[in-house]
Amino acid sequence: MAGKSSAYVIGCKLPSGLIINGSGQQVKLAGANDSLLINGFGITRDVPADAWDAFAKTFADHLLIKNGLVFAVSDEKSAQSASKEMAGQKTGLEQLDPSKQSTKPDKE
Repeated sequence: MAGKSSAYVIGCKLPSGLIINGSGQQVKLAGANDSLLINGFGITRDVPADAWDAFAKTFADHLLIKNGLVFAVSDEKSAQSASKEMAGQKTGLEQLDPSKQSTKPDKE
């Protein structure tokens, strides 16, 4: 989490994004299926700091935050740096590579 700010830039690598609730506010975070991605992260700007801070405090031990799949920074440049640093992090929701699967078609 970034230093005290009135609003954050949030990066989210979950495919469909995430809806966070905090401090009586609900905010939809863009995910990896968004049209604007930075290093595989959907970027949501101007997220109220009190909403993010309440959410982050409640879910501080959750793997989404601990593993950097959802992060908050204070500006666009920091979002680019953080997303580049976390670009290789896997969500566990990635598509499977069919060439690496051992299943075979049914025979009739």
